[in-house]
Amino acid sequence: MEKRRTVVLYGNSLLIAGVEVSLRDQPGLDVVRIDATLPNVVQRLGALHPDVIIFDLTTPPSTLQLPSSNFHPPPSLLHEHPGIALIGLDLNSNKALVLSGQEHTVLAANDLAQVIQLLTRS
Repeated sequence: MEKRRTVVLYGNSLLIAGVEVSLRDQPGLDVVRIDATLPNVVQRLGALHPDVIIFDLTTPPSTLQLPSSNFHPPPSLLHEHPGIALIGLDLNSNKALVLSGQEHTVLAANDLAQVIQLLTRS
């Protein structure tokens, strides 16, 4: 049986609405849209246990501060759910910025070098 992935679409932009329509019919995906202006949005996101959160990089910063050039992921969300991947979409450049919540123990420079090698393998 195929594992279902929970994808949260975060925000109200036209881009996010289009992504919602496009992903709804994809097999193996449960797509949920969250309004960024809702109270307790971090708690709502955490309760969904998403595998992926997709947001529009071109919208103004929100309470989560996800779509911002000064990226500050919500610490409680990423620490409590380190497997979440954040995908920021930029329609202007046709690019996706993928940020992972994976945690690695780094006690020395050698540990950091191993993480860098792991993350840059193609």
